[in-house]
Amino acid sequence: MPRPQPTLPVFPPTPVVSLLAFLLALPASADFYSHRYVGASIGDAGTGEFCRQATDAVQRFSFNGQPAQLLNCDAGGGNWKLFTGWRWTPYLAVEASLQQLAGNDLDFEFRSERGEFLRFEDELETYLVNVHAVGHWPVYGGLSLFAKAGAGAWNMQLSQRQSGELLFFFLEDGVVMEELVPVSGSSGTSDNGFHYGYGAGISYRHHNSWTLRAEWESFSDIGSDDLRGEFDVETASLGWSMHF
Repeated sequence: MPRPQPTLPVFPPTPVVSLLAFLLALPASADFYSHRYVGASIGDAGTGEFCRQATDAVQRFSFNGQPAQLLNCDAGGGNWKLFTGWRWTPYLAVEASLQQLAGNDLDFEFRSERGEFLRFEDELETYLVNVHAVGHWPVYGGLSLFAKAGAGAWNMQLSQRQSGELLFFFLEDGVVMEELVPVSGSSGTSDNGFHYGYGAGISYRHHNSWTLRAEWESFSDIGSDDLRGEFDVETASLGWSMHF
């Protein structure tokens, strides 16, 4: 008779074995290494409430009893960002950035029935310094989704050019004469404050040497009443960073 073959006992998997199997099955983090990085991005920024806030501010201005009239408002456009960070696990990173938003332009004037007018051309430049905590969700290989939240400080600079014609009175041969005289000038001011921000995106890490990413960000309460009002900003950008 054939001799029966011995069989090996089968043990149920322990929690430790199950955890090890789960970690080994994560393709996105199998070759991950802790790294620091620096990078840059370019994109587009939208300041949807700026023109409405600026219009409300301008309508409160008056000169010699004449209310201001809005001539033009241009908000949004290209922006750039420099950033650096440290991603010490596949899931967590901290990041700091310097960002310039798109410039905002605003033109308005005062005009009287006597022919006088004053025109103001405002140009606003805005810079943001941000610090974010970033959470990554590895998907496959070097591909991951991420979300970020943090805070920072904004600085806005207002440059203004003035031009127009004002009515001057003078005596000539005992007669009071009127003449429109051209006037021009320039001025500037700045302000700063704090803001909160958050965002989300997708990134691809290539051979532990560089990362390409696309992201969307939102920043709240940028600006002040002295700089034509507060508004929120949304940006979309494409960036590249180098590991070291």
